[in-house]
Amino acid sequence: MKINLEYGLVKQHDIFAKDYQKKIREINANLHSEDHSAGTTWVHWPTDYNTKEFLKIQKLAREIKESSDALIVIGIGGSYLGAKAGIDMLAKKSKVEIIFAGITFDYYDLGAKLESLKNKDVTVNIVSKSGSTVEILSTLNIVERFMKNKYKSGYASRMIYTTSEGSYLYNKAVKEGSETLSVPENMGGRYSVLSAVGLLPFAVADIKIRKILEGAKKAQDDLDNENVSENIAYQYAIYRHLLNKKLNKKVELFSTFHTQLSSFNFWLQQLFCESEGKDGEGMFVSPLTFSTDLHSVGQFIQQGTPFVAETFLTVENSAKDNTLSNIPLGSPIKFLDGKTFSEINYAAFDGTVKAHREAKVPICIISIDEINEFNFGYLVYFFELACGASGYLLKVNPFDQPGVEQYKAYMKENLKK
Repeated sequence: MKINLEYGLVKQHDIFAKDYQKKIREINANLHSEDHSAGTTWVHWPTDYNTKEFLKIQKLAREIKESSDALIVIGIGGSYLGAKAGIDMLAKKSKVEIIFAGITFDYYDLGAKLESLKNKDVTVNIVSKSGSTVEILSTLNIVERFMKNKYKSGYASRMIYTTSEGSYLYNKAVKEGSETLSVPENMGGRYSVLSAVGLLPFAVADIKIRKILEGAKKAQDDLDNENVSENIAYQYAIYRHLLNKKLNKKVELFSTFHTQLSSFNFWLQQLFCESEGKDGEGMFVSPLTFSTDLHSVGQFIQQGTPFVAETFLTVENSAKDNTLSNIPLGSPIKFLDGKTFSEINYAAFDGTVKAHREAKVPICIISIDEINEFNFGYLVYFFELACGASGYLLKVNPFDQPGVEQYKAYMKENLKK
């Protein structure tokens, strides 16, 4: 993974300033403390993950692939965004279709999904750390009826609960004889993608989960350093802080020209917005996929209100490609004859960077050499560490979400009337 801050409109000596180095030293100590009660279990997870449960995940994935055409994952927020990011990025030839539910109260969506599964064999993975999320429990109520009707008394063997020990869902699973997987203690949902929350759906989708953890472990080793000049995650965190506080940028656009990374950008939206959006602080994060979104918001980025910064996620080598050929004379795109789609995509990326630079948009470019499991694991850990540090620089707790809890309280109050 590489990071390029050359076009970020932030001076290097500001990123490496002594004051920031002092702050990062304290932040690094907090993040790497053996006391994970603040919510930092994920920091050491690539080293300390539960190897016994890892083997159980592999076993369950094999059984699902042998018995099912589809896996319904019931989860919302961190219970599904990381898994969807990895599947959309990495899944190539999965025999089992992964279907996400519990992400909306609109029954049109859930009903259509269940209708499509009437004649297919199904396993269900319910993911909820608290075991009490209304979206998940209400969706489970409907899906469970679907499974009971389909499999009668044998339905429970097709239900897998990923939750905290002692939660309502955990006790339900034990009572009914269903399998359970754990959400680690002191690990918030948006930081849990490398746990069973993400690993089971990944394994079912034929994604190499050991390679994901190897990539995360390499990132852990590379970034276990309090020296800002040697730690790109902390450099990026400081860069974001300077964008917000010195350049007065209010929005960070996560942009990509690679559709496989689109869902990853939505995970980044949750990671940063939920971690930093407190006490009137933080930049709003918006995920964009180009060139699609260039034809909707590109005009605003270049000439609208100048409150945005842009972080590009890009891939150096495309796994698939095709060449334009036999373009007729007189065609407006005759000049593309013999060009590959990846060449055109890169030209569009390079042209966009130049245009946005001319518009004085601060630009950071984060690149990987290719899309694979190792790089996915590395990116996840890099952004989690950068986000934790970035939140602490803003003097907010990057591991809670009091605003989310408030809407839930009001919703429950309305429904109890």
